Amino acid sequence: MSCQHLIIPWSQKGSRTALYHVSFIIGEDEPCPEQATEKEKFESDWRKQRCYTTIYKGIERKFLPLIRHTTDGKEAWNILKSNFEPTSKARLAVLIDEFFELKFNPEEETIGIFCKRVDEKKTQVKEAGFEIPELLIALQLIRRLPAEYDHLVQTLYRLKDEEFNHREVEKQLVNEAGRIQLKQKDLNLDYTENAYTVGSFRQQETRKKSFERSVGPFKETWSIQENQLP
Repeated sequence: MSCQHLIIPWSQKGSRTALYHVSFIIGEDEPCPEQATEKEKFESDWRKQRCYTTIYKGIERKFLPLIRHTTDGKEAWNILKSNFEPTSKARLAVLIDEFFELKFNPEEETIGIFCKRVDEKKTQVKEAGFEIPELLIALQLIRRLPAEYDHLVQTLYRLKDEEFNHREVEKQLVNEAGRIQLKQKDLNLDYTENAYTVGSFRQQETRKKSFERSVGPFKETWSIQENQLP
């Protein structure tokens, strides 16, 4: 008997799908001969029950109706395999849709993580029986970027065909992300310095006015006394 992994959709949020891995034992088990001992029969039944129990407990509850009519581990495996086997056309269609729905979210991830998500989805599609052309992978990396990447995108469009690949695009995106981050940091620093300068100026003005108000009566008294001098 051998350990296999069934990969099925566990949850989906936006364009991101998490995969849940179910591990269990399948394979051809030698049937118990009639002359088998009670211990051998018990162990054979225990292996079959463990196989099915592992499958039953390992999958999401919404998939349980698929295998409730059987208690045979191998049959349960074949049922799940027929529904979620990566090479099926239905699964391939879902993966391709998910690939083209991928979008960079600067609030939740870095550009490097986004590129990694694209690469992982490309690999899933390939494992399902179809290889996405290099041109489409590179285009997917840049077709839904924020406005601050517009200049780089136009530059990438002008690359020669042999240079326009997802590895080169990814490298350029990571470099541009670093430049954008540094620029934003400088802008924040300038804003902080300006705010400090304005605050200091206003504080000085406030102190000046307070001083003028405090010495005002003395200045008036002094002026009157000067006028009364002979």
